[in-house]
Amino acid sequence: MDHEFDLAFELLDNAVDRLQLQQYGITTIEHQNHGEDLLLTSRHTYSSGAGHKLTLLATYKDSGQTAAAVEVTSADLDTDPQPRIVKVQAGDLMFHAIPGTWSFRATGHRTYIITAGVGDEPIWTLTAGGVRAASDSIAELVDQILAAEAT
Repeated sequence: MDHEFDLAFELLDNAVDRLQLQQYGITTIEHQNHGEDLLLTSRHTYSSGAGHKLTLLATYKDSGQTAAAVEVTSADLDTDPQPRIVKVQAGDLMFHAIPGTWSFRATGHRTYIITAGVGDEPIWTLTAGGVRAASDSIAELVDQILAAEAT
């Protein structure tokens, strides 16, 4: 399992918590529990028109490549924050969020779209080359993608 989706979901919780700390500007997070191979950096901005925006970026220390990036926005500190995953590394692919959705797109030998389900839908759906596959495990779908990319 060579992907950082689990990390991205953990970072969402971390970003929501960091929003409340009100550490504005760019902060390198020295003490974190997401792995010694990762460097976490946050950027927290506020404006009266746009409210709060916190971006949390996890990069691999050895290469500087992005492992995952998440974003949290909120009109103010008393409003429920709106978290979203911005991008996630999986193998040699980078999945980017499709704006306004809980879908992520990456392009390798073909274009892959992973979508979170709503209501009675499967938890995760993968669309690639016009073919859809559903699973309760995002790791299973990523494994299918990485296997297809390896051929």
